[in-house]
Amino acid sequence: MTHGAFTRVAEIETSLSRTSTRYYPLPFERKEYQDRLTRCREEMTKHGIDLLYVTAPEGQCYLHGYEVTWYQAASTRHWIPATATAVHVDHDRLIFIGGEDAVPSAAEDRRAIGSSTFGADDEVFMTVAKLLEDEGWLGTGTVVGLEHWSYLPPRAVSDRLEAAFASRGAQVIDGSDVMRRIRQTKSSAEIAALEHAARIGDIGLAAVAENFRPGMTHAEVYAEAMYAMAQVGGEVPGIAQAVQPGWPQSTHLLPSRRQISEGEPFAVDVAGVYKRYHANIDRTLIWGEPSAELARMNEAAKQALEVLGETAKAGTPLTVVNQALRAHYIETDVWQFHDYCGGYELGIAFPPDWVGEFEWSVADENPRGQIEANLVTNYENTFRNEDPVYPFAQIAFSRDTLVYSNTGARRLSAIPVELIVLGE
Repeated sequence: MTHGAFTRVAEIETSLSRTSTRYYPLPFERKEYQDRLTRCREEMTKHGIDLLYVTAPEGQCYLHGYEVTWYQAASTRHWIPATATAVHVDHDRLIFIGGEDAVPSAAEDRRAIGSSTFGADDEVFMTVAKLLEDEGWLGTGTVVGLEHWSYLPPRAVSDRLEAAFASRGAQVIDGSDVMRRIRQTKSSAEIAALEHAARIGDIGLAAVAENFRPGMTHAEVYAEAMYAMAQVGGEVPGIAQAVQPGWPQSTHLLPSRRQISEGEPFAVDVAGVYKRYHANIDRTLIWGEPSAELARMNEAAKQALEVLGETAKAGTPLTVVNQALRAHYIETDVWQFHDYCGGYELGIAFPPDWVGEFEWSVADENPRGQIEANLVTNYENTFRNEDPVYPFAQIAFSRDTLVYSNTGARRLSAIPVELIVLGE
């Protein structure tokens, strides 16, 4: 790590980057999971839900630590996506339905239900309903919350689940907000995991800066970051992206064969991942002498994070935060180049996304809500100057992950929010 921007990037000890062959620990202590279950039941009470049927992988991982790569999200009809976690408002335990028995979980009550193709009797769905009915958790008048905003299960499955629950006299409503709400603010254990994830992300960016040479492809840059993060215990991120070029005008490109030229500003957007918790970090880089405009735009982006850090205290309305940031962008004459400037919640994530429920945009003059203590989001600066006087679009893309408290917003990355000039 020879570049000065990376002097504060911390090394990660081997004990945190390796797990012995026959040891597969749960991400957190059981008390942490018990506390999460309690919060879930309290939120269910607020929504009038008796039985919450959690199908999103993020929610199930949150409740009991289960994680795999495959949830039958869009596969053959022979393999019905049936993995789910049932929570009852009156019971201090949960039932984990389906899943792979060999994979660790804090759920002590695990039920296998087998698998089936769609048949006239909808066997799988009626099996689930009968299981919950026999447990005393499902019956006439039971209010069941299904996660309508989850991509799992697909509609063909959720419709059959709803019909199976209704056949027992239950009322089915959208229960998406329960898990999304309780996952929004983080415990001290979650914040510690995010802090470690940021250290992993820093190492990925440092590896790119150390090994980049003009002519490398987007995929090669992505591989440098991923390999470095994997070496220190990083996990697979929810989104497979890294390079954000000046052209084409997209910040969500898959790693590709497109090369990066000398003098071409580009950003590297990674997520360090630890215990499935994502810390999003992004900086703009260039090989060669930057233009004065490129340096100016990135300095304004850097200062925006300082404004956010001072303004976004717990209890501060988002309108106040937005006003301060817009005033800064206008004063530094970069608002005219803005695309998306704002932030969204980070935490547990599985492919194909790492975005949580909470989100705000600085362009919104009347945003709802306020900053909460122990909220964790990224913050994105996205500016693009395409004046043809420059051989490449001049960009100022930067992201950092922040924890909000009563004293302000704290950045988790040790890398300065500034333009990184390589090849000097």
